[in-house]
Amino acid sequence: MLKSTFVILSLVMTTTFTNTSNCDNAYSATSYALNYAKKSLKADNFDHQKFYANKAYTALEKSNKLMKQCDCLKAKTTVLSGLENIDKASKPKDWDLGRHYAKLALIDVENTITALDIFTQNGINTVSSAAELKDNSLLLEAVELEKQRVSLEAEIEKLLSKKRVLAIRIAENIQKQRQN
Repeated sequence: MLKSTFVILSLVMTTTFTNTSNCDNAYSATSYALNYAKKSLKADNFDHQKFYANKAYTALEKSNKLMKQCDCLKAKTTVLSGLENIDKASKPKDWDLGRHYAKLALIDVENTITALDIFTQNGINTVSSAAELKDNSLLLEAVELEKQRVSLEAEIEKLLSKKRVLAIRIAENIQKQRQN
């Protein structure tokens, strides 16, 4: 009985480690893609832009292959979107179109890294369902909306202050006109 328990426990731990390890390898490949996507955006000529986009595509392809053993659905989805965008960035019609697709790919790669971070947090797969991923994305969205709300309130306060200054100037001008 003790031997069978040990074998089962070892098997479970090995499987968990292997999945996390595969996600870690995919994370590493995705990090290279992030680096090359950034270089593509910083490139100062069309050929360099395409060259680095192609390098990013190769790194994302490797990441995609490694993710076949990783159970992170969100990362798989974003890496496919990134592959599509970086492919378009590596074969653009012009400079601006290449930069546009490189920016989209960069966002996808950043989202892939974030999803893998969440999934492999503390060396164990903590995000196990699409519902939990959705909750995390909703929390991030709520934080962003709160930042926007605070920014808009500051803008409103600034505009109200300008309105008060203008009202004072108008009142002063009216007073001057009445005195003349």
